[in-house]
Amino acid sequence: MSEVDSLRQQLKDRGYLSHAIERWFALDPWSSRAFWLELTLVALKAATLIAAFAALPMTAIMLFRNAPLTAFETLALFLTYALAWLAIAFAFVVVVALILKLRPALPIDTPRALLAISLAASALLVLPVAVWWYGFDAAPTLSELLAGAALTAIFFVVATIVVSAALLSFSIYELQRVPAIHQKPRGVPMSVAATALIALLFLPAYAERERSAIEPMVVTTPNSRRVALIAVDGLTHEILQSRLDLALIRVESIPAASTTERWASLGTGVRTEAHGVRAIDAVRFRAGRHVLQGVSRAEVVLMRAAPLLGIARREPLPPTVRRRDYVWEIFARRGLPSAAVNWWATADEREGGLASISPAVVFTSAGADPLRIDSIAAQKFLGEIGRFPRFATVYLPALDVILNRLEIDRTTQLAQSLRALDGITALVSEARRRGYDVVVVGLPGDGQNGDGVIASNLPLRSDATAWDVAPTLLDLLGFPLSQEMPGRSLLRANEEPRIASYGARRSSAPAQGVNEEYYENLRSLGYIR
Repeated sequence: MSEVDSLRQQLKDRGYLSHAIERWFALDPWSSRAFWLELTLVALKAATLIAAFAALPMTAIMLFRNAPLTAFETLALFLTYALAWLAIAFAFVVVVALILKLRPALPIDTPRALLAISLAASALLVLPVAVWWYGFDAAPTLSELLAGAALTAIFFVVATIVVSAALLSFSIYELQRVPAIHQKPRGVPMSVAATALIALLFLPAYAERERSAIEPMVVTTPNSRRVALIAVDGLTHEILQSRLDLALIRVESIPAASTTERWASLGTGVRTEAHGVRAIDAVRFRAGRHVLQGVSRAEVVLMRAAPLLGIARREPLPPTVRRRDYVWEIFARRGLPSAAVNWWATADEREGGLASISPAVVFTSAGADPLRIDSIAAQKFLGEIGRFPRFATVYLPALDVILNRLEIDRTTQLAQSLRALDGITALVSEARRRGYDVVVVGLPGDGQNGDGVIASNLPLRSDATAWDVAPTLLDLLGFPLSQEMPGRSLLRANEEPRIASYGARRSSAPAQGVNEEYYENLRSLGYIR
């Protein structure tokens, strides 16, 4: 047997996937067509293998986040990620190969050097998967974590084998023998390295989650007050004048990119970067039945490349993930019975002292009729305060939809606006009749002129901003304010020392997707364009 045949047999016995790569190392890279052809073929083979295993964990994670998907959508998802990884891995292999060719003084014959270089190159390939996975707003479930980590570890091992095969071929050409490292088994060190990599990538995030889950110490001042917050989108100071027998305070709106962000800031009292409710886009494959709602903030392939190539299209969605509690969730977590109806980024939940009714329930029941949305929300709100919680709130969007989102003639718009205002007036009167102190908050809708308004039967300071609503509600019910809140209480001039934070949100209900009927209703009402 010739030396070349013997060498190839050694490679085959040691499980390397490609034996063609050693040929092009002997060629001149700048003048030989054969060199570039061989490099292209070898890089395509290696990139195809890397792409297939790189697309697996990403596809699996997306299936966990967006189930159920059809077979077509699953295949399209896998192929889209695989094609993107094919381009990335091809460029990566070519760059590594050219670096090795241009630096012939780097023959590798020590176990540590070859293993270190192979693992470092593989880690660079795995890093985008980790960054992409961290980009999701909601933490993974246990089953997603196990599946994603296992497939990522397999991808890491396969990438290490492919890279070390390329390095081996270079070493063979320079040394004219099989280097010492390849005389030893490779499974154990690669498995150890994969385990260490997964631990380094994912354990810190879960340690941070555990730290953030610790409840802060809160000292409250007990009282017997009952408070109702009625939030009206599209309601301005100018509109509310002469409509309610309440003291009115003119306020500036909260700056935000979307309605959901603005009201989440008002209800939590903290800025968007803290509560995390933001305008988001989903993606739908061409001819696909489902909207992929669980998409990473670091998603480039589906959100940019696929729409650019016409494979998919982006569609806006209402957010479902929130990182801070609304003030009524703070109350309920600490033993104060609370109820909330129709607030953005909430789920249907009855746990402990909290009764929460999501907008999906209200919007789906009402169809595309904005006045019916307010009517159903008001009915559910009155049903909840019939149980006499200490705090109750409802979000009413009809006025914003009528004034800013639907294309209707002025006569119809005026008539429906008056009916919406009549409903608000009746709701305020009924809440007060049942013994609640009422705080009405109105903010102009997207593109609407006018100032926001706070109206209440309570003696509140007049130098107010919309940021002051959440701190005032906390103060009303004897809770300390948080340093994360830019606002202040409207009840008193001198505030007690604030706690640092009420901590990250903890909810037993996982983030829910938007069902198709709810989605179509939002589109009909002008929330999705």
